[in-house]
Amino acid sequence: MNRALFSGVSGLKVHQTRMDVIGNNISNVNTIGFKGSRTTFSDMLSQLQSGAAAPTTTRGGVNPRQIGLGVSVESIDLVFTDSSPQQTGRNTDLALSGNGLFVLKAGDQEYYTRNGGFTFDEQGYYVMPGNGLRVQGWNANADGIINTNGLAEDIVVPVNKTMEATSTTQIAYSGNFDKETLMIAKITYTEASGGDDSLVTTTATDTSGNSYTSSVNVDGTNVMAAQITLTDGSTVNVTSGYYEVGKSIPVTTLATVYDSLGGKHQVTLLLDKDNVTTTDPSADARSTARMTYTTGGVTYPVTYDGENYTYTDAKGTVQDMNEADVTFTYDNRWRVYIAPGEGVKGPADTSFANSFTRTEADGSTIEGTMNGINYLYFNDRGQFVINENASKEGASITFTYSDGNGASDQQSTIDFTGLTQYANSTTVFPTTDGNTAGTLQGISIDSNGIITGSYTNGLVRNEAQIAVAQFSNSSGLNKVGSTIYQKSNNSGEANIKTLADFGMTAVASALEMSNVDLATEFSEMIITQRGFQANSKVTTVSDEMLETVVNMKR
Repeated sequence: MNRALFSGVSGLKVHQTRMDVIGNNISNVNTIGFKGSRTTFSDMLSQLQSGAAAPTTTRGGVNPRQIGLGVSVESIDLVFTDSSPQQTGRNTDLALSGNGLFVLKAGDQEYYTRNGGFTFDEQGYYVMPGNGLRVQGWNANADGIINTNGLAEDIVVPVNKTMEATSTTQIAYSGNFDKETLMIAKITYTEASGGDDSLVTTTATDTSGNSYTSSVNVDGTNVMAAQITLTDGSTVNVTSGYYEVGKSIPVTTLATVYDSLGGKHQVTLLLDKDNVTTTDPSADARSTARMTYTTGGVTYPVTYDGENYTYTDAKGTVQDMNEADVTFTYDNRWRVYIAPGEGVKGPADTSFANSFTRTEADGSTIEGTMNGINYLYFNDRGQFVINENASKEGASITFTYSDGNGASDQQSTIDFTGLTQYANSTTVFPTTDGNTAGTLQGISIDSNGIITGSYTNGLVRNEAQIAVAQFSNSSGLNKVGSTIYQKSNNSGEANIKTLADFGMTAVASALEMSNVDLATEFSEMIITQRGFQANSKVTTVSDEMLETVVNMKR
């Protein structure tokens, strides 16, 4: 009788505990990053009234007779399942997806949480605002490089952080030249009265008897305008620039370079296609030229094996020949020249000398060396190659710029190895390093937890990367309030790495909602209520039976 009474009492207690857990889950249904718990039961020790008997040759076995002594709480487990992110619009908020937690610190004490409602404090530390715990990660160095191999530390991005000015050391060209680029067949122009006749370098006459110049500088002062006739008969009207018959219309590129104080300069580089026919290839790469030999009105292709030139005549006989009789047609090379500076009326003074000088209107100067690559060559597969005087690594123009503002002279190199020549549109463009000084004006966080800063100079730079911790048994963590946890003896050690290392992602401007499911909790509440009622009935009936026993004495 007493056993039933105490079993009923134990059932009341455990169902009350289960109700406490359900109540806590429901109360935190809107708590950011909250992970719900579940309660599991197990039976208590049983009282053995008689033991089991083994079967004999004449009698079967007998099972033990045991009476249970009630129920106990087996465990209260954390349920670490992901929940849906809720958009907040705050760029410092983060929601995690995957098995891991944010790492927080206060001094030497380390904590963990799924609540990503972070912000930057007055000193620039990335913190949980409700308790001031600092978010852990890896800060970038002055160049924006993040080393995640070291220990995680407090993330700090000062609100007044500045980016120093750095000088330009490299201009890298990439893109494509159109192999089908049209050439200039004729130039007609208008010259102002009393103009500088030295602008007209050569006068020739085409087959229709019209007079035109083979090269002209259109500067808007002396030569007011010009009409360019291309090899397909189309025309282009221009009001500025330098043009030559037999070349293409120049591709003009502007590369911005910075001095050591952040002063900005523009380097204007012009490139035009140069179909040259010559019997003297000099040091140019022969593999980039089309070699032919003309005799008796018939033109034959020529081959070169590195030592000898040969061609196959009409009878199929291979004939040796001298280099002087070979015609080299460079239909896949582009001329490179620096745009002229103040007072210079054409490219002749700067194009093909080993060194060049450009003076800007503001008094800044650019001086450099062509390094033996006045022409860019492309092989029959459209790949960039170098003439015989330069290695591929040396395919560059080196120059020094100075604007007299107190900055030291800076040397920079123009690299062309990223260029190609295919039958496609021309898309040549330069990219440069270096920058002016700037002040941090905003931050953003990507899915890998990398914090990026945007500066007033238009550049962005990595500032830090957020760390996450993973445990062998996340359900074994100790709750310490404020939706934060600490490791326990059964959680395992924190394995701290980047989100990508664990296959996790972060959602910026969002917070992870509670993983409590109200439908499930209400169902569990009904089951718990019925269990409590049933156990209370066991207690009541046991009490009534005891009362009957007591009344038997009367």
